Amino acid sequence: MKELKPIRGLRAASQPPAPVYPVPTQPTVVRMEPATPKPQPKLIQSSGEFVANFLAPSYLLDGIVQRHFCYSLTAATGAGKTAIALRLAAHVGLGRKLGDREVEKGRVLYFASENSVDVQARWIAMAEHCAFDVNTIDVHFVSGACKLSEIAEQITVEATALGELALVVIDTSAATFEGTDENSNVDSLQHAKRMRSLTELKGAPTVLVLCHPVKSATNDNLLPRGGGSFIAEIDGNLCARKSDSAVELHWAGKFRGMDFAPILFRLDTVTAERLKDGRGRSMPTVMATPMDDAGKDAMAVAARTDEDMVLRAIDGNPGA
Repeated sequence: MKELKPIRGLRAASQPPAPVYPVPTQPTVVRMEPATPKPQPKLIQSSGEFVANFLAPSYLLDGIVQRHFCYSLTAATGAGKTAIALRLAAHVGLGRKLGDREVEKGRVLYFASENSVDVQARWIAMAEHCAFDVNTIDVHFVSGACKLSEIAEQITVEATALGELALVVIDTSAATFEGTDENSNVDSLQHAKRMRSLTELKGAPTVLVLCHPVKSATNDNLLPRGGGSFIAEIDGNLCARKSDSAVELHWAGKFRGMDFAPILFRLDTVTAERLKDGRGRSMPTVMATPMDDAGKDAMAVAARTDEDMVLRAIDGNPGA
């Protein structure tokens, strides 16, 4: 009989079967080295360190409106806030003085959010009366109501492509408000921060937000309506006070900067050759015109005349 040879790959019967469970081994000890702490910026500064990075104010409207600041402009309906904002936009685009104050020339972005058709009409008339070309002036517009949170990225891209901005105008705060309750401090603060974020666009522009006043506001109480956190967040509240003879641009409630003499405007009803209605008739609109010294003197004389008439009336009827 032949001797049987083992088949390759099979162990001899005398060899124990391989275990089917893990064989315990000595545990591997991993030594964890402590992480090197990242250096943290120093919080406490010396007096010299604190003032070392001071940036001198850069004024858009000399002595009043600073670059990289966010302001509101509050006025009652019909008191001239849009007219004044468009006048400032034109003067920035042209580099022209506003009254006796220097204006830095620069690029403007104007959000015509509340009534873009009205802004178009005013701008057409201003071009004729202020002698500028609408096709070449460095003023640009966003037309119609919008949610800044939804278009912020696109606005940033397009604004960066334009180049450095000097002024951004929001017309108006109410038309761009994204909260659910205008009187909510939380919603108002978020809205104010959204407005302020526009100062971070290329060029560090001034941001001017046109606001409606609180209900039943008088000329002594021209503050933006809504939660008080809005005015707490911005850098100043400019206001336009309308009288029979002029509109006075000053400030109310809060202003980060030096006090300044009010700037006086006339609100002129004007027409323009290019501004027609659907039947080809001239269409009037309103334009703010800075008052020169002669205009201011005439207004002062008129005010004194009115006072004299009142005093004479009282004199002539002492028992009234």
